[in-house]
Amino acid sequence: MEYNTFASACTYCHERKRRCVYEGPNTPCRRCRRSKRPCIPRERAPRARPQSGALSEDAIKADLQEMNEEIDRVLERYTRLSVSRRPYWEVQEVLDQLANLPPTHFDTNDARAVFVRRADPQGEQYWQEGPSSNLVLRGLINERAHVPDILLSGVIGPREANELFERFMHYWNHGLGLLDPAIHSPRTLLQRCPLLFTVVLTIASRDYPARPNLYPRLLQQAKLSASAALVDGLKDADTVQALLLVAAYPPPVQRFTDDRTSLFVGMALRMATDLNLHRVYRKTPSSRTEALELANHTRTWRACLLLDSWSAVKHGRLPTLRPSSGAPHATDVRGMQSEFEYRIFKAVNQFMQFARPSNGALDYMELTVGFNNEIQALRDEIHHVFHRVEDRDQPSGILRRAILTQTIEYARMVVYSYGFTRSLQQGNHWGGDYTLMCLEAASASVIGLLERLAPLPLFRCSPDAWFEYAAFSAAFLLKLLRPQFQNVIRGSQRVRVADLVKRLVDTYRSPAIALPIENHLPGVLADFLERAASHFPEYAAAPGSRGLSRSARHNPSPPSLGMPGSGFNMSPGESLATAICGSIPEWWEYLDRELPGNL
Repeated sequence: MEYNTFASACTYCHERKRRCVYEGPNTPCRRCRRSKRPCIPRERAPRARPQSGALSEDAIKADLQEMNEEIDRVLERYTRLSVSRRPYWEVQEVLDQLANLPPTHFDTNDARAVFVRRADPQGEQYWQEGPSSNLVLRGLINERAHVPDILLSGVIGPREANELFERFMHYWNHGLGLLDPAIHSPRTLLQRCPLLFTVVLTIASRDYPARPNLYPRLLQQAKLSASAALVDGLKDADTVQALLLVAAYPPPVQRFTDDRTSLFVGMALRMATDLNLHRVYRKTPSSRTEALELANHTRTWRACLLLDSWSAVKHGRLPTLRPSSGAPHATDVRGMQSEFEYRIFKAVNQFMQFARPSNGALDYMELTVGFNNEIQALRDEIHHVFHRVEDRDQPSGILRRAILTQTIEYARMVVYSYGFTRSLQQGNHWGGDYTLMCLEAASASVIGLLERLAPLPLFRCSPDAWFEYAAFSAAFLLKLLRPQFQNVIRGSQRVRVADLVKRLVDTYRSPAIALPIENHLPGVLADFLERAASHFPEYAAAPGSRGLSRSARHNPSPPSLGMPGSGFNMSPGESLATAICGSIPEWWEYLDRELPGNL
């Protein structure tokens, strides 16, 4: 026997974990020779030859490719768009079989069972919940198949995305308060909803000094992403939040008739009700994650109620959602602000429901007194609640109280304008008692913006609706400057009204309010108000009046004809006034018909 001296140990020594000592070449080891047993050499296992770096990298890539294909096959079950999960020819084969059955043996239930069994062997997948109810699965699908175009196209990078998200949370989230830092971050937004990620960064880019021209590029991508998400995306609460943010911060438009704010609100409401966000979850959350998700759903539904009631007041319509479709009472200060805003608009909506033109025998003053009592109760409750919060002296707390006060003044202005319209229709060409009531409410609204809201830095990044409140009141004040009201609105009051409107125009144009984007709403409203007030001598004489001598800008021009259904021709400024004051278009029509003159 030839002994292998290169082996570390023979079989016998290796099994006993002993050292094997050889006294010479081709001799048995010392332990086997003493025990007189055969010394069987132990053969080494052949070592694998090391592969080159290129081959090893190719193998890794092949393994990764195989894993990706396997994951894609799993995700395909959730992301395919076709109704049937079987190829077309197999479905057609079942239909052909059904068509060839004799009439005497044709059973509808059996035929349906055959079709379902061939089209969906499990027979249950159609009724199962999709990936929108599973955050882990949804995140996997979105990260692999729905990466936002703003990242894929290289418009922004990860560092800029993080900066824009931080700016949104600091400057813009106060508008609706939809995002919660506990569950929302740039990474989680990508996983939860790419559309929400795109919308958040687009809104934040409105005021991004590092790249002033970034907003138009992101806006274009956001429009494409929104259309794709509505047709091909998942239905979840995050998509509802994205639609609500688009409605609160809508893209600038060239004409009022191109505004799609109410359309975005309607789509958000429809999707929210499909997801049952309006149903109260009465079970106790089993974990902190579940509690945060339930709070996220509640915030989303509360925002739906708020924007629905606000849109109804703006356009003079009844809200889509019933008043009983309420959300649980808020416990955080931002949720309480949204709840109070909704209650204010709810009171206006209830007034509008009764104050219809068909109710000829209705006592408007009695309705107005009841509304005033309700609004005063809300004003006292707001003061009592927010006087005790911790951030009452911080910018966020000051803005919260100021915008609630501004919303109350706007609500009073809308309600009083209905009574004013009623007085005109009854033959009182001076508006009766409602004229002074409207003057007081409109002046309080404009003063509130100038003295309480405009000095706050956060107000610059507010929803567009907050800028419309004072503009609505200012347009009403300009109507009261007509010569027909000079016996009611006397000289000193006329000068004061013109000065308020002039200060509002200058404020809306100031860098502290106007954003460096085209057709930002405050600038549009300022141009309209100045154009409408240009022929009033009181406005021309107001301190710092610039008239219309400044260079022309690319702001939307109001249509030259009256709004649809107005029944008469209006000046360009008058048409936009009707658009702004959409809640009371009949007032403008009646006033122009009965009292000649142009605004």
